Amino acid sequence: MVGSTQGIFVGRQREMDALKAALEEAISGHGRLVMLVGEPGIGKTRTAQELADQAQESGAQVWWGRCYEEQGTPPYWPWVQAMRSYVRERDSEELLAEMGAGASNIAEILPEVKEKFPGLPPPPGLNTPESARFRLFDSISTFLKVVSRIQPLVLALDDLHWADKPSLLLLQFVATEIASSRLMLLGT
Repeated sequence: MVGSTQGIFVGRQREMDALKAALEEAISGHGRLVMLVGEPGIGKTRTAQELADQAQESGAQVWWGRCYEEQGTPPYWPWVQAMRSYVRERDSEELLAEMGAGASNIAEILPEVKEKFPGLPPPPGLNTPESARFRLFDSISTFLKVVSRIQPLVLALDDLHWADKPSLLLLQFVATEIASSRLMLLGT
């Protein structure tokens, strides 16, 4: 049994041991992607929350994004949710330093960046949508790695089975970039 802010967490000790080991690896500078998979209702989100509690106790920050089944959800929605609070609460100078040249790219999907930096120029145009997407993905990946250098980061994306294709492509891209970071991607 493991305690939690949500009551008693029973069982799943083997899974939690594996998750804690992955968390320790990420905190020590070996970024990880961990996926919790299985049938609906078996406790994936609850297990992810338990790991998030452990991460915070270990000094990591935890960002959450959730996918929704409903039509009309904007592209990259779980990523926007995950980054939104950090962007709103972070000191402007520090945030701009963390985002660097990628700030204008990130602002394309995260309006809070435009609000924080109203004079931010739009990103330069590119020849193809694929080039623009690559630039966005690289900017977000770089931002997350910089943030994780300051304080380890667990980015939890819940209900990925409902994710839009752009969000999944971003997950795939970021996962390939985090090996030497203090970032753990946790998907359910």
